[in-house]
Amino acid sequence: MTMNPRMRPSSRRRRHNKRGNNVEKLRFGIIGCGSIATSSFAPSLIKSDRADLVAVCRRDLDKAKEFAARFGDCAAYGSAEELIDAPDIDAVIVSTPTDYHCDYTLLAASRSKHVICEKPMARNAAECREMIDACRQAGVSLGVAYRRRLFPQTLKAKELIAAGRIGRIVCVRTHYSGLMNAGPDDWRTEPGIGGAMMEMAVHRIEVLLNFGGRPTEVSALVETVRHDWSVDDSDALLIKFADGHIGIHSTILTSPPRRDQAIVDGTEGRIIIDPLEFDADRILLELPDGIEEIPVAPLERPYFDLPMIDDFVDAVREGRPPVCDALAGYWTQATADAAFFSALEKKTMAVEQLEEIP
Repeated sequence: MTMNPRMRPSSRRRRHNKRGNNVEKLRFGIIGCGSIATSSFAPSLIKSDRADLVAVCRRDLDKAKEFAARFGDCAAYGSAEELIDAPDIDAVIVSTPTDYHCDYTLLAASRSKHVICEKPMARNAAECREMIDACRQAGVSLGVAYRRRLFPQTLKAKELIAAGRIGRIVCVRTHYSGLMNAGPDDWRTEPGIGGAMMEMAVHRIEVLLNFGGRPTEVSALVETVRHDWSVDDSDALLIKFADGHIGIHSTILTSPPRRDQAIVDGTEGRIIIDPLEFDADRILLELPDGIEEIPVAPLERPYFDLPMIDDFVDAVREGRPPVCDALAGYWTQATADAAFFSALEKKTMAVEQLEEIP
């Protein structure tokens, strides 16, 4: 769901495309200067030849200035409203706790700014729909940072599937495990935005849906097994897809060390992505006559969001949806919503469907 960019005349930095022509960079501001902004968003924007980091904001203005000085000495603001209203901003990255995602996206859309929103897209599917509608009506692009869609292992696996190497998909499995220690004052344990489902499972649910297709039903356990939290630390989901095959996901935040993997089972073999990490250099193709190790080019730290950002800029220019689009965000959250209700009601729940937006 993208539209043509609204470009403003200015003295922007330019890049040369493959034909040698000057192309204006898309000017980004980051809302929120937390860990993901530090570890990838800001470095990736600086590394990009398609984007510029021109401003950041944080409620603590002094810390915003420190962040800005560290990353290119860009402008610093003390509020999202100031950053979004800045005339030299074309797009924003919303890198805040989840309960601010919808409000900041709606505000940015009202100011004709494109948006990349950190995952999960919102607190629930209803907010996701509101964000999609607002950006569509404003004529701006909306992406969600489900960055694994552009990890080299995912792209290679999709290529193998398209070539028929494992036959027809019959099951997709994803799993994450690790030990997350978070205290009662940590927003990651706050009901509605924290816990295993919203903090970690959504990434792997998105991967599962990326391979599996449109989800229709979910049966789930959403439990607190080890931690003294008011939110979940362990989840298990069974998912039915529109074409009849199934998906299985589990996330546990109770057991070290970290393990992140995806397995795509087909009628003629399977693809194993283990680990499902940005710096992995191979995937496995398992067929009846043996296992083939297929190399991929790993992404570099701290630039693992560079493919997502560059694709988003290209999508804005070309008037197409980004690979990490808002629909991926919606379907992931609708699946998580159904999982929460399934665990509460102790029965299988339908996934709220959404008409595809042309």
